[in-house]
Amino acid sequence: MKDLLHCHRLLRASLLICAVVVGVIAAACSSDSAPLPSPTASAPASSAVPSPTAAPALTATLVPPAVATATPEPTPLAYDSNRAMYKVFPGFGRTSNRTFDALEEVRLNGDRSMVPVLVESMRFQSSANAREASAAVLRELTGATYAGEDWKQWMEWLGNHRDEYPPPDGYLDWKISFMSELHPRFGSFLRPAREGAITVDPTEIVWGGVYPDGIPDIRDPKMLTPAEADFLDADERVFGVSINGDARAYPLRIANPHEMVNDVVGGEPIALAW
Repeated sequence: MKDLLHCHRLLRASLLICAVVVGVIAAACSSDSAPLPSPTASAPASSAVPSPTAAPALTATLVPPAVATATPEPTPLAYDSNRAMYKVFPGFGRTSNRTFDALEEVRLNGDRSMVPVLVESMRFQSSANAREASAAVLRELTGATYAGEDWKQWMEWLGNHRDEYPPPDGYLDWKISFMSELHPRFGSFLRPAREGAITVDPTEIVWGGVYPDGIPDIRDPKMLTPAEADFLDADERVFGVSINGDARAYPLRIANPHEMVNDVVGGEPIALAW
């Protein structure tokens, strides 16, 4: 029994000695190894991620200034009569400084072909200053001494001198252009002249002051016997027509405001124009 107890004590002492040895070895091992960094510990300064505000400033890339190049002045167009027509009179209600500049170009170039253009456009210029400027250029180009801008007077003068002042080649197109602004049918009337279908000198074709159908014609008038026409005076002027034994008399004072009578006399259609 004593021997068994003695063995038990020796075993406990051996276990105690082993525990002490193991603890010493563990302490020695722990003193030789570097401590592991804590997850919350700061990283070494050499590996720290720089703050955005601490980033070094980038060197600015210098962009060389644009080289200033002078824009060349556009080459002025040579004077052209056809272009000058549209500048002198571009259309109704469009008188501007360009009109006066064009008139000065016509004067400086002594362009006599513009005489019919200036006479015709004078009637439609939207300002008295433009009309007077046109008349001044006309006086210089033609030597005429008419004062002011009396279009009728200049038109009559042109009729007596039109062979001396043939218009520019594009005159008819220019005339069709602005006459079409008055009414499309005026343009339709003038376009056949391009093919020679109208033999009248286009400079003599002028607007009568009314639009198509603005003056109603007399069509198939009712005829009266001489006894019934008691409203006529003895010296009343009439247009007399006799065809195939059928005689008619159209009083001037009735035909005058209508300017046209369309009728059938003796089985033949007639058109009486006044």
